[in-house]
Amino acid sequence: MLFVTRTTISILILFLISCVSPPPKVEKVVVPEKKIEKKETVQEDTQPKTELAFLESIEDGRNIPSSGNWTAEQYNSFNEQTFFSYEPAKQTIDFQNFDYPLLHAAIFYTASKERRKLGMKAFKYSSLCEQAAFGHAQDMVKYDFYSHTSKVTGKETLRDRLELVGLVKPISGENIISAFALDYKPGTPLYTPDQNTHKKFSYTRNGPPIPNHTYISLADYLVETWMNAPAQRRNILNPDFSYLGTGAYYYQDAKFQNIDRVKAVMVFSSKP
Repeated sequence: MLFVTRTTISILILFLISCVSPPPKVEKVVVPEKKIEKKETVQEDTQPKTELAFLESIEDGRNIPSSGNWTAEQYNSFNEQTFFSYEPAKQTIDFQNFDYPLLHAAIFYTASKERRKLGMKAFKYSSLCEQAAFGHAQDMVKYDFYSHTSKVTGKETLRDRLELVGLVKPISGENIISAFALDYKPGTPLYTPDQNTHKKFSYTRNGPPIPNHTYISLADYLVETWMNAPAQRRNILNPDFSYLGTGAYYYQDAKFQNIDRVKAVMVFSSKP
């Protein structure tokens, strides 16, 4: 016969409670900060360079996609004041239909605006610098690197990339960045797609998804970051650099929940 006392019942209840695991706790995460290249790149090399062999074998990703909203001729119609009233540049970016020339223009005019604030001359547009910048941004995404030194044979240095597009021995410089394409506030905890039923990033669990940048807001974000970094700021404000071309390329970062990002490049030159 089994005798059960109140003490026995209490012990059993405590044992059962101790065996029940607490519900899992959903933790917010903080996305790693955007990256900027800390090294300044300014080239004034006038030494002769050995001719590149087998140029036809170089993978060249500098052909900029066409745009329904922006052409190179429009750089003659807008300036660092009027561009920001241009309606297409205010649109939220569709990552499946990224308008690269429009983003390049937004970065160009945002950088020129920073120069004008300090009483400097605005940049002049260089299509050759834009080609070099876009090609390097594309290569950094395609070959998964982040550096002023390219992994692509024949395009290792900025000088290589400029010569490839036909710009020989200018005074030149380059800024690069890897940054969020979402309008995310860096350092703010968030919930990831795996934690949300709508499979998007958000600041609250199952809350409103973090929106994509507009072309103008993404350009502001990139240029502000460069301006807050001493070496990159010096490049933007260098009076020897009269010409600018910019490039960017979109990707999803497999290292962190496929978050939407861009790698962007500024190429500065003393020649067009």
